[in-house]
Amino acid sequence: MDLLSEILNQAAWKNDLLVKRTLSQNWGYSFPCERSGGFHTITQGSCYARTDKELIKLERGDVLFIIKGVHHDLVSSPKEKVISIKDINSLKNGKKSESLKGATENITSFVSIRYEVPEGSNHPFFMELPSIIHVKATDIPFGHPIHTTIQMISHEMESSVGSDLILQRLTDILLYNTIRRWLENNQYPKSGWIGVFKDEKVVAVLEIIHKDPLTNWTIESLAKSVGLSRASLAFRFKKSLDMTINDYIVKLKLDKGKTLIHDFDISLEEVSRRVGYSSAFAFSKAYKRIYGQSPRKRKILS
Repeated sequence: MDLLSEILNQAAWKNDLLVKRTLSQNWGYSFPCERSGGFHTITQGSCYARTDKELIKLERGDVLFIIKGVHHDLVSSPKEKVISIKDINSLKNGKKSESLKGATENITSFVSIRYEVPEGSNHPFFMELPSIIHVKATDIPFGHPIHTTIQMISHEMESSVGSDLILQRLTDILLYNTIRRWLENNQYPKSGWIGVFKDEKVVAVLEIIHKDPLTNWTIESLAKSVGLSRASLAFRFKKSLDMTINDYIVKLKLDKGKTLIHDFDISLEEVSRRVGYSSAFAFSKAYKRIYGQSPRKRKILS
């Protein structure tokens, strides 16, 4: 599995088809996002996304991805009043608004997906993304997968048999393509997880490590596998992630151990064995160095 796919897959976001709707005239809904993010895609017409900081015009074919915690409104006009999406149970059924009878203009169709973010720390990749990603239809090349996926979503809007399940799968595809599109078309920072994708050699090394984290990797073996000198790889890796390769491998193992402690009722000795440590003592010592507390204390607190 490539690095970006692994990051998105391990995020374990649970998607929920929040609303698929066709509306006309005046309307507005608020989307509270305390523990969730999500996105909207406009399949017909236009509308506005409104936050406490900005107003974004959304046209047909646009995609708006919202990171966790950004409360926002979707409205027919900039100053439109809103009601909470939580209070509109009828929106779940996907039926057309009664106001559409006889309407011939000002019709807007959209699909909104919520992603529930699991408890615990997020991968730093997501923390480095902008809080809002707006992909404009006019900026997407003809035939791009985003266009194709939106067309399929638009088609499913008109269907009733199995459409909710199909829409959930399509919106996952749309989310991944939206993030990939953003990575391809925005200036990367010099360091951090977003910047990692600028350096193909570092990405290749990370994919090797993640494929088999329990192997006793050395800088020499990794450098040879990607065609770099030991010094060059060490410099590029440290520049990208602000840590050495050895420290990264240690943290990767400990993160896996932390997940096992939090999610499963197994002994510390077994956790240590599964993440490649010779003893619970060695694992605990490394864990405390990285996280500032013992793994047993972590288990009690959680």
